[in-house]
Order: sequence, then C-alpha cells, then structure tokens
Amino acid sequence: MSVLNITFLGSDELAKGIGKASDKRDVESYVYKENNESGVKILSLVRPVSFPDKIKGLTSSLTLGDFVVLEVKNIDANLGELLVACSSSGISDGIIVLDNMGGNWVDLSQLKTLVTQVGLERWVIKEFDALELRQYLLKILDSKEDILIERIKNPLVIAVDQYFNVKGVGLVVIGGVRSGVVSKHEQVKILPSGGTGVVRSLQVMDDDVEQAKAGDRVGIALRNADESSLSQGSLVVQINDLDSVEVHRKTLLTFKPAAFARYEPAENGIIHAAIDLQFVVGRIESVNSENIIVVWETPLMIRKNSSARILICQLDAKPRIIGYSNDYKLLE
Repeated sequence: MSVLNITFLGSDELAKGIGKASDKRDVESYVYKENNESGVKILSLVRPVSFPDKIKGLTSSLTLGDFVVLEVKNIDANLGELLVACSSSGISDGIIVLDNMGGNWVDLSQLKTLVTQVGLERWVIKEFDALELRQYLLKILDSKEDILIERIKNPLVIAVDQYFNVKGVGLVVIGGVRSGVVSKHEQVKILPSGGTGVVRSLQVMDDDVEQAKAGDRVGIALRNADESSLSQGSLVVQINDLDSVEVHRKTLLTFKPAAFARYEPAENGIIHAAIDLQFVVGRIESVNSENIIVVWETPLMIRKNSSARILICQLDAKPRIIGYSNDYKLLE
C-alpha cells in the first residue's frame, strides 16, 4: 500500500471531487483509495479549514505534506500568504490549479510573477477538473514511491493529532506515522512526557491492520497508557528508543526569512515554531546576525533522521509565516 500525503489548499468542492471527506477540525481530511494489479494506492488530502482566520491549521497541513495542491480563484492577500507558506515549507513539488469558472478570472502573468518571487517557479500552473487532478496525483504517487518507502526504514515516529477515550476500547490516539513501522502489541513511549503504553489495535483507512507504516494516518488503541501523558503534537516512539528524537528546551537556529516578510528577529521577541503537528511558543533569548537562540515554552521535538524545516511564525506579522530554519542545534 502506497500513500501520498497532500497539503490541499483549495475548495471543499474540488477536494470532494478527488476523495471522500472524513474528520474535520482545524484541518479536514479527504481520502481516495484505488486497488489495481500493482497494489493499493492512497491519496490522503489535508485541507486547513481554519485558514485564513488561524495559521495553525495551515502549518499543520504543511508539516504533513509531501506534495501541495494550491487552487487559485483570485489574486489577493490570502493567496500571497499561502505562496509564502508553501515556499517556506520546503515541500519541493506542487501544482497550482487555476479556477476560472463562476466569474473568476486570474491574471496568469501576475500569478507567474508572484510564484517566481517566492521561488516556486518549478510548480506547474494548469486548469484541471477534479478527475484530471486525481489522475495527475496518482502519477505523482508513482514517481515518489521509492522516497516514501525509504522512510519506513527509519525509526518509528508518530505525530499525534488528537486523542480521546472510547467506551469499550479505551484511549485512542489519531496521528500520522512520520517514519518507521508500528505493530500491534508493541510497547511505545510518548514524548516529551515519557509516558508509555501498549498498542492494543491499529486502524488505517477504517480497516483493522497488524501494522501501520510511514505515510499512514493511523488510529491506535492504547492500553496501560495515561491520557495526561498526551497532547497535540506529542510524538510516539518505540519503548527503548533513546535517540531518534531530540527534545529541545533551548535551540540555536539559523533564521531564514520568508519572501515578503518584514519581521526581523529581536531579543525577547515571541515566535511560534511548527514542525510535525507541533505549534510551540518560544522567546528569542539572543540574536547574532541570522543565528538566534530560542527558549521554548514547552519542549520542541525534532526527528534526527529528518530534513524537515521548522516553520517560524509571528502571529501579528503579515505574512504570519515569517521564515524557517533547516539548520538547528540542541542547546538544552
């Protein structure tokens, strides 16, 4: 089974034409599943329904995606912020879908200029209907299959999206398997709390499974686990894992400003960092050129076997994603 996780920045109508809608919170999920002679292929779309009011849904969607679909109906400030966010995320591949229906008209020349200014000129710009887009995404999945399979070889890390108690089942955790494989009856550890539990059962795509692997959105029923050990953004790892995740309380990072950002880091400034469904508040302790030291209000966890960028946000700035870092060092 191969899964392509897609950050979908477009309308509910277009998303429903590609896959079936499922859960909805700050983000809404849509899934398309295809069986053929080469196996099972899944398109998993994550759409930030709370944007533009809230930035967290957007950052969560971006930290989960391997590919971006950006639907454009108008050229406005919201589009500008989405383009900046995509550029900062480090997701190298995406497609910009033009919607010139229903009285919309997009100036293609102006759009191409904006796309070039944020560094996304490699992205295809094209008009697609939902069925054409679905077939295009399935081809992208085929082209990325080797990269996605490689993540299975890395240590287990699951990013927790939500958790709740279910009568007759117990504590259930919903999240994305960022790397590795999780199996039934396996003992796991929850970071940063250090809580533990045992995998009682697993569900992927509403089907009971023996294992879930990198790329899967998984539901895990845990026994012998304490709900208080969990929070959104917690990471679940194998019980004896000591070094696949760094837990940061203070970080030295190289700040790379986003396109169009006017924010300059300053001592005592407040920022938010987004990575693997986390959205952590930090205070800037010191600034030395592009190098800044940040003290986190709650621990920031970073996978060691990952090249993921930390998205840096400032909620009062415009755009709110002010930059990123892909060069960071644990201090405490």
